[in-house]
Amino acid sequence: MKFLFVLLILFSFGVRAAFINGSDVPLMDELIIDENDSFSFDSPEGQIMTVTAHTKASPKEILKFYTESLSSLGWQKTSQTTYRRDQDELTLQILSGKALTTLKLQLTFANK
Repeated sequence: MKFLFVLLILFSFGVRAAFINGSDVPLMDELIIDENDSFSFDSPEGQIMTVTAHTKASPKEILKFYTESLSSLGWQKTSQTTYRRDQDELTLQILSGKALTTLKLQLTFANK
């Protein structure tokens, strides 16, 4: 219900919200998804999704975006780049390059 409320707020302000497939983890508008380095697989323990993307945004801007957006969706920050909600975990890996910043998001959903 909280997720739906947040989406309604985002859309009412004209924000285009893109999410990792099958989740409520938002993607920054500036991200260019690398389809060749993104995957998902299921295991008896749950599902693991990895998304690799590139952006002109700085690491600081990426961290700010995820800190603000994930907290409103019920995710708790457990380290600078790790978030948890219930038994699910999201880890960000941010790599600075000359022209672009690479962001790797790993999302682990526990079977419930």
